[in-house]
Amino acid sequence: MSRKSYNGAILDVATAAALLGTTERTIRARVSRRLLPYRKFCGRVVFVRAELEQFICALPGVTLEEARTNLALRGGDLGGPQTKGGVL
Repeated sequence: MSRKSYNGAILDVATAAALLGTTERTIRARVSRRLLPYRKFCGRVVFVRAELEQFICALPGVTLEEARTNLALRGGDLGGPQTKGGVL
């Protein structure tokens, strides 16, 4: 039996979990608590990729531009990851 999978503008639970770096179980728990934007399509829980990406961007933290600015203010190199003793 093959499993349907969406991987484009519409994502299934497994693909959403991979995008968010978590498990399917965690995704389903967050959906049941209404902590993630989702839709129901043909009885299945699906996600709109743009909404998930927007959700991630709205989370608290430092944006890429803020991090680059902070690094530049500290005299760091913007070229790539900085390592010291083999550790990032």
